[in-house]
Amino acid sequence: MDPQLLALAPATFENLYHVGYLVPDVRAAMATFGERLQITWATPFEMDNGFVTATGEAASDRVRVAFSTAGPPYLELVEVVPRVGSIFAEPADGGIHHFGVYADRWRDEVARLVSAGMRLECTGSGLAFVRDPQLGLRIEIVSFKGRDFLTRILSGELGEEHPLSGPSPAA
Repeated sequence: MDPQLLALAPATFENLYHVGYLVPDVRAAMATFGERLQITWATPFEMDNGFVTATGEAASDRVRVAFSTAGPPYLELVEVVPRVGSIFAEPADGGIHHFGVYADRWRDEVARLVSAGMRLECTGSGLAFVRDPQLGLRIEIVSFKGRDFLTRILSGELGEEHPLSGPSPAA
């Protein structure tokens, strides 16, 4: 591994700020998690993610998301996207999907992880998903500049701008 990559402010476990959990229906999951774990939620939202695969192909999906108001680490619920090939297609019945960490220099951290054997899955605005092919571990590396986006989520602003439309497509 290139020693310079190792020295470029890696996204350490201390920078963990959310755990992404896939669910079949985001509204139902909010109610269930809320009741069982006493979690309250920021206003959920729905929007296109604008992702691009590692090969440069568009991989954008309409996603339905909710974040807990308590954290970090926050719990992010993402509704399963049934499109084959979507990063949010599996596990179809729900489960832990990824760990979200902030990185000061997110592109350098992605390069470091890829050089260490992880596979780049997709990128978005200020973020990337990488996955370890042996462990199945998926990490969302997010630029520290993305904290403003999180603030908009937690305040409910994003939910007001991009409200959930109708029932879950899976329902």
